[in-house]
Amino acid sequence: MCSQAFLALVRERRGADLVTWMTEASASGIAALARFAQGLQEDLPAIQAGLTLPWSNGVVEGHVNRLKLLKRQSYGRAGVGLLRQRVMQAV
Repeated sequence: MCSQAFLALVRERRGADLVTWMTEASASGIAALARFAQGLQEDLPAIQAGLTLPWSNGVVEGHVNRLKLLKRQSYGRAGVGLLRQRVMQAV
């Protein structure tokens, strides 16, 4: 039940309710859930911002992931010139 509440909290982007959920999770009696809530406490401002603010760096992370994949595929076989050519072809 508590895990479904967390899922709803994330999907509906209700960062203001995070602290309340963490208190309920700690008192739930489920050790794994209590540890998860305690881990969230360590970076609470960033997590609340991620659940509240409209900005996302998902697109940037996608491009970084694509560039790293291209680099790994040619590791040890090519220089910067080939990497540049493959990046430009992918766009």
